[in-house]
Amino acid sequence: MREKILMVALFIIVIPLFAFAQPTVTITPAKGEPATEITIEGIGFQPKEDIDIVITLDEGEKVGLGTEKVDVITTDDKGMFSVKSGIPINAKPGKHKIEIIGNKGSEVEIFIEVLPKEKK
Repeated sequence: MREKILMVALFIIVIPLFAFAQPTVTITPAKGEPATEITIEGIGFQPKEDIDIVITLDEGEKVGLGTEKVDVITTDDKGMFSVKSGIPINAKPGKHKIEIIGNKGSEVEIFIEVLPKEKK
């Protein structure tokens, strides 16, 4: 009996951890000059979730990323997505927050480092 109670308790605790795993996003490269092409990849989102990707520039200006000539970014059946974008040309050097927000409740915040433009 004690083993059954322990098994049920373990089931109740562990299953929600898997069901509500935090999504993960990576940006490659993680830093670059303005206009650098980047790839934004996410896993652990809800299947078929619509995703908004927004970078906050100086003075709170928000710019959408990752649209890649589509109106909406949607995860696949496994909750994954991959899109290409670029660091905005008006981004000043420094770290900038990127928010990835899904319409089914997924949210991730990451940062990208914008490097100064190289003088040619």
